[in-house]
Amino acid sequence: MKHKLQSLYLLQLLDTELDELRELRGDLPEAVNSMEERLRFVEQRIEECDTALKKGAVDRSTKEKESLELIAKIEKYRAQQLEVHNNKEYDALTREMEVAENTIATFEAEIEAYAEQSTQLKDSKVQFEKDRDELIKELEEKREELREILASTGQEESDLAVRREGALKEIDEDYFQMYTRIRGAKNGKAVAPIRRGSCSGCYNIVPPQRILEIKKNDRLFICEHCGRILVSEEIALETKR
Repeated sequence: MKHKLQSLYLLQLLDTELDELRELRGDLPEAVNSMEERLRFVEQRIEECDTALKKGAVDRSTKEKESLELIAKIEKYRAQQLEVHNNKEYDALTREMEVAENTIATFEAEIEAYAEQSTQLKDSKVQFEKDRDELIKELEEKREELREILASTGQEESDLAVRREGALKEIDEDYFQMYTRIRGAKNGKAVAPIRRGSCSGCYNIVPPQRILEIKKNDRLFICEHCGRILVSEEIALETKR
């Protein structure tokens, strides 16, 4: 049992050091991820603006070409009206001309709308490109800051993680689940050694009789005040990180 208690306390020591190393990074990883997501969004919007501008240009060109063809047809219909032999033929040509003129009017309205949309899209693209450039610069600064921190702590964190895996192999699953639950509820500290007759987690006095029992290192004790796992000073002194 003593070995299990030592493994639990060692796990606590290793997790505390890992927490401290991760605290150095702060919210940098989350900030980098958020900025990368924002950059992808902005680049997608730039691409959408380009696509819409190209489509608008093609549509506008098509409408202008079709309008010229309709104007030519109207001129042709007018010439034909001078050669018709009855009102029925004249009226039929007039209807064709009206349809063509209405279509041209519709095309002109659409072309004007394309022009307005094109201006808006170009303005939006310019703003998105500005946002993109600023994001790229800020993101690279954050990435460099994160790289520097990882470079200085990466090996130590890796070594601690390996040792943590080793400690976990010595701990029963039910004890580990208890440890994880307490650690989550107590700001990362689940195991507290007795210090000067008190729980080093909450600093409440532990009764002398209970301290004697804890010193036997033959079972697991929980602090009645804070709910942390208590271990003896002997365990704390003998367990080296």
